[in-house]
Amino acid sequence: MGIQRIDRSMWTNVCAAISGNLLGKRAEIEVVSPADGLLTETLGQPVLGIIYDPADDVLRLLLEGIDHFVFQPKEMYFDFGLGGDVILGILDKANAWQIVLLRDPLMLPPAVALA
Repeated sequence: MGIQRIDRSMWTNVCAAISGNLLGKRAEIEVVSPADGLLTETLGQPVLGIIYDPADDVLRLLLEGIDHFVFQPKEMYFDFGLGGDVILGILDKANAWQIVLLRDPLMLPPAVALA
């Protein structure tokens, strides 16, 4: 499918569609800023939803225990990764990229007790 630019008029609908398929997904958020370099915001937090509010021009990522806001986003991109991963790239007003990776948690076998 490849990376797709999402037209601003579709942001609310795309966020709602993504939110409807988030059951069990975990978020990794990295911010790549011209001023601050690479910052890791969160690793593996359960995702509750993604909302774009056009009235306030804010994209809000609802995570368990924390919310991540992108104020006055300028552009949004979307892609599917391997194994059902969803990747969002959001360019904010300060020209920083908010890279959001939504993935299923690793399904590891149960731990074996050592005697």
